[in-house]
Amino acid sequence: MNMPVVTSTTITVPANSEVWGLSLTCTPNPPGTSKPPAPPSAPAQQTAAKASLPIHYAGAVLTGQDDVLASIALCFDSDNARIKKQRIKKQEDSWVLESSKFAPCTTGDEVFPIADDIVSRINHILALYCNFTPTFSVEYINWINAEGEPFRTHRDSVSVNVVSSKGQAELKGIRGTQPLGSAVFEVMIRDSAVEEAFSLHGEGELSWSQVYDIIDFVGGVDRIAKARYADKKQTRVVRQTANHHRHLGCPRKYPLPPNPPTLAKATEFARSLLKCWICSRL
Repeated sequence: MNMPVVTSTTITVPANSEVWGLSLTCTPNPPGTSKPPAPPSAPAQQTAAKASLPIHYAGAVLTGQDDVLASIALCFDSDNARIKKQRIKKQEDSWVLESSKFAPCTTGDEVFPIADDIVSRINHILALYCNFTPTFSVEYINWINAEGEPFRTHRDSVSVNVVSSKGQAELKGIRGTQPLGSAVFEVMIRDSAVEEAFSLHGEGELSWSQVYDIIDFVGGVDRIAKARYADKKQTRVVRQTANHHRHLGCPRKYPLPPNPPTLAKATEFARSLLKCWICSRL
């Protein structure tokens, strides 16, 4: 699978700094250019200055719809997760997540992953009880070190899609009088079954349930073997593995096969089947 590569960085500034954010940009190198040199390592004095004592206080400043955060705050008020308003900027209150989980941290950078995890758990709870989609996230960390000095740690990230060059070359290949990509697009418009196949696949990575459904959609073990898309043994192993993972509530009833594939390998297999089936409809 070609997962997006996420690059992120942080910056820590004194609390009275005029810096209130961080923005990353990504400039891809043209094909054939050499890789840029690695950035220089941090000076020794900066490394030595890293705090080693637990911070005195940390609050994760949240970003989201104000009225929604106000209603959420009433639902989460414990030492592990408390949402409250706090004056950080002059004449402006911010919604802040506080947690005893932050106590062992020594820098704002260390608080980020803990705060992200807490927010993710809260979003899961809200999705179950309130039918909410993810409503808020961590913007920056407001913290005070062991010496009582206040700081803010900001971050930003950029996501870069890693595209399969093999897949691009395949779509550029001529099918009749047009590229394969155009041929597939045309058949997707006129053939409802092909459109259904793409709906089943979706626009992102596959889940185990999708792998299972794609195998059955293409025709199941016997028809796949008859069409020579894959042999029966391989299809059975992938299908059984996918079936196990989509029935995790009954693992004994739906056991894993010997040497089960990873989700990455199963996704590659399912996509190969789907592409073969789509080509048969052109």
